[in-house]
Amino acid sequence: MARGMIRGMVRYKNRVPVSGAIIILERMVKVFNEELKEEDWEGVYLGYAETNMHGEFCFSVPDNTVTYRVKVFDNHHE
Repeated sequence: MARGMIRGMVRYKNRVPVSGAIIILERMVKVFNEELKEEDWEGVYLGYAETNMHGEFCFSVPDNTVTYRVKVFDNHHE
């Protein structure tokens, strides 16, 4: 299992960096949806980070062969 890194930058539509946004990292796992009788995907929480003054964030991930989801939350709307 090879480790990996997920990096990114968050900006507003006017390209200004978003400082202090909360970034949530989830690992995506397959689950069976009994109601629909089909496979679906579900996110498992791995951790969070906060963007720096340049809007940048970074996560070290334990396995670069699985799918991850990144969620961004910003309460300082510009």
